[in-house]
Amino acid sequence: MSNVSNQATQFTSLFSSRLSSAYNSLRGDLGAPQTATETIDKLVERIQTGVAVEDRRTAVLGLKGLSRDWKEEVGNRALDSLIAVLQHDAPHDVDSAKAALETLMQLCETAEKPTKDDLGLVMTDRFLATPAPLHSVLALLSSPVSFYPRFYALQFLSQLVTSRPTVAQGYIMSSPPPGVDGVLSVLDARQPAPSSTPGSAGSSMGGGAGEMLRNEALLLLPAMLAGNADLQKIVAFSGAFEKLFDIINTEGGADGGIVVQDALTAMGSLLRFNVSNQNYFKELSLIPSIPPILGFPSPLALDAPAPDDFALQFWPEQKLYNAGLVLGLIRMLVGGPGGANQSAMVTGGVTRCLLELALASNSPNGLKSQALNTLTPILLSSVQNQNLVSSLHLSPLVPIHADQEHPNGGFVRLPPRPAVVALVQEVVDGDPSIGGLGLRRRAAGVNMFEAYVTGNDDARIDILTSMANPATDGPNGSTPEVPSAGSLILSGLLDLPPAGSPEWDPYRPLFSCLLLAHLVRNSEHAKKLAREISIPSGESGESAIADDDDKVALVQLVVGNLMMAAREHTECVNRAAKEGKVQGSTEEEDWTRVMVGYLVLLCTWLWDSPKTVKEFLSESANLQVVCRSRADPSDTEQLIQPITQATGIDPLVQGLSAFLLGVCYEFNREPGEITRATLHPILHSRIGPDQFVSRMARLREDPRFRAVQPDAFETEAGSEAAPAPEDVEVEENLELWFDWAFVDFWKNHYYTIQRSIAIDPDAVRGSGPAADDGETAMIIMSLRQKLKAQTDEVVQLQSKLSSLVNEHKSEKDTLVSEVQSLSEQLASLSTSLQTADSAKSSHAAELEALHAELEAERTKLASSANDISALADLRTELGKTKSHAEDVEEKLRVSVESESGLRDRIAAMEKELETARGPPVGKKLKAKVEQLEKEVGRVKDLERELEEEKKKREENEKEHEDLLVLLEELSQKRKRDKAKMKEQGMEVSEGEEDDDEDAEDDE
Repeated sequence: MSNVSNQATQFTSLFSSRLSSAYNSLRGDLGAPQTATETIDKLVERIQTGVAVEDRRTAVLGLKGLSRDWKEEVGNRALDSLIAVLQHDAPHDVDSAKAALETLMQLCETAEKPTKDDLGLVMTDRFLATPAPLHSVLALLSSPVSFYPRFYALQFLSQLVTSRPTVAQGYIMSSPPPGVDGVLSVLDARQPAPSSTPGSAGSSMGGGAGEMLRNEALLLLPAMLAGNADLQKIVAFSGAFEKLFDIINTEGGADGGIVVQDALTAMGSLLRFNVSNQNYFKELSLIPSIPPILGFPSPLALDAPAPDDFALQFWPEQKLYNAGLVLGLIRMLVGGPGGANQSAMVTGGVTRCLLELALASNSPNGLKSQALNTLTPILLSSVQNQNLVSSLHLSPLVPIHADQEHPNGGFVRLPPRPAVVALVQEVVDGDPSIGGLGLRRRAAGVNMFEAYVTGNDDARIDILTSMANPATDGPNGSTPEVPSAGSLILSGLLDLPPAGSPEWDPYRPLFSCLLLAHLVRNSEHAKKLAREISIPSGESGESAIADDDDKVALVQLVVGNLMMAAREHTECVNRAAKEGKVQGSTEEEDWTRVMVGYLVLLCTWLWDSPKTVKEFLSESANLQVVCRSRADPSDTEQLIQPITQATGIDPLVQGLSAFLLGVCYEFNREPGEITRATLHPILHSRIGPDQFVSRMARLREDPRFRAVQPDAFETEAGSEAAPAPEDVEVEENLELWFDWAFVDFWKNHYYTIQRSIAIDPDAVRGSGPAADDGETAMIIMSLRQKLKAQTDEVVQLQSKLSSLVNEHKSEKDTLVSEVQSLSEQLASLSTSLQTADSAKSSHAAELEALHAELEAERTKLASSANDISALADLRTELGKTKSHAEDVEEKLRVSVESESGLRDRIAAMEKELETARGPPVGKKLKAKVEQLEKEVGRVKDLERELEEEKKKREENEKEHEDLLVLLEELSQKRKRDKAKMKEQGMEVSEGEEDDDEDAEDDE
């Protein structure tokens, strides 16, 4: 302990001496006062000339203190020196790095809303004049230093990318390794920081310090990635998604607090408007990791119920915010209709999770609205997701108040029911816990229902069939405890409150009309099924239709309820006038909303449906103005009053009534009692073209109509989801009149209706001679019927085609992969084929050469055959020669024997000659000797001739053997050539094969 205290005392004294020496150098001579600029200049000089790191560090600390009050002077005089300290001293000295970064942060700090000449922006521009200073800051993240340099480096980077994002992002992208990896390494406190120099070890930092660095990095990422798709790709491919999911899972998912919020925000900055990262996210198979963030197990079997822990959760404000961010990420990933991510949502369990969250959980209304709006793009034109909704059964939760059976209140699960039934019930009846309102949630449900039935003819038919036959079981069928989707819509459509009812929900018929409008929109088959729906008159409730017939068509019931709502509205107006109240009370507005709903439904249903128009006009009560205009003109006021009345009628009702009347005139193409010629004088005499156009123009300019937008009820990602108690307060001033589908439909077609009333009613029937009008009309009518039938058939075929295309989407993906592999194989086979072609050409040339050689060999073979025959003759002659030679040898032997005898006789005779020495005897002997010598010469000639014959025979035998060897070689080569020709598919004549066999037999 004494040694430690002594070392501490020595260090303190050393530091005090250095500090005092630095103070004396700054104080000047005799302690004379100095200006701030002089002090700054001396500190800068100390940084530039100081040898010891401690002296330079002390100077930087002095500049840090002066930068608070003398920011501009310090920046102008000392910025370059501070950058030099950052580049040279900071990587090795922790205190210097900390002091330099803090000073630079003070110099580059800007106002909340900086101006162009803000001093912080000026200093930031000077700091970013070259990439090297920012690269030095990034290097501090990967250097083996302590906590503070990395912490302040992250904060300084956030400051730079916020002030000058474009320049800072460009420098970050061009930074040397590790660069972006250095920022991402901070996300995992357990991992050591990657070193920027080879061979240097990283420093791990755990505990609270590591978490603080991680949190600063999470705050840095959104600002660093904003608006730069290339940098987003680099960060994503460096493993950012995996690290962010690890943080979210470590913190406990949506319950993780502000850290999970920052991680989800950073992930959103990687995915927003970046299709490449969205596809990469899917390729990493991270979509199944989304439901567990919300507490939903993934994957979960279709027939398995959702766990109670998911359905019943506590939803604090921060958890709601995190869940909203998760839903925003899902919307980013889905993209447009028909995308590949739609299929991934259903396979990854996201669709099931959202359905359970929106329709069978205790989550607040704001979060349920977001979940329904998120399901809308997932279901749109996606057969897999639509089939999941059709087959899934849910058990919704209903809040209950405390009573004897449930003393503590809470939630009760309803019996399982199809998801479509739960959705329709949610839209039609609303949330019973808040008095049936929840307009955002119900409007989001309408949007989801539209996406569910778009391109889904089976679902339309099932729901409309359940309306016609409410007791039918099926996907939307009813049971004693669970009504069908069609019966719910029908009930909301037709059940109006009795007169004087104190409390009722005007949105119930409005939403029912919107749902039915989505079912019949752009589908003549669906309109036909709706026309065929008829309800017994006794079960029509308080509807205005009280006919003696057993059943009443649905379209007539809708019109009857519209007329009843109009009467109730008129009574409200009259009652208010008698009581002296100001018009525009809540009750008047409620009945106006009901009328708007019925008019929206009729406009959608009658559009481009002549048969529906005919049925609509067939009932005299619907258009008494038409049926009785000639008999009792006073009755015309019953229906044209909404259009012609100047006061007491809402502009929305006037505009929609005018549009509906124009639709009846435009599409009245079926023969009937009320024709276009009947409607024409009503439009031009009773109403007038100017007033007709003015009513629709006023509707178009109405603020309630113009306020409807495609995402009017959609909460964007990152917006705060209010807790449950605040939902009612949020929706107090919210009202709904239309959905976007009808507004878009009306904007696309109102000009067509506006022009249609100016067309003569008989103009569409042709302009030929009067005598041919009837025939022309019949022809046009038949052609229109054929065209309509063909159009319906085309629509059905298109729907079937779209379903088949979506059904075989997975097969197409498989085929695409197979085609790719086959393309690769084809490319390799093409290369092999080219190689084989070149080899074939070379083989063909070689074959031609072999053919030529074969012909030459055949010629040689023919000559060889001649040689063989000559050789046979030669053999015969040779045999004769041999026999002759044997004879000659025999004769020679005899001659030799006779020669030896003659020599002996010659020798004896010479002796006798010498003895006798007589001339006569010598002459005789000499003559005889000469004769004998001649015979000896002939014998020698025969010997020589015999030797020559022997040599010639040996040469002939050798030549014959050579010919035989050559013939054998030619035969073998010919066999090999024929085998090659057969292998290459060339024809070999049978004659040649027979010749070969004969040649082999001869051999």
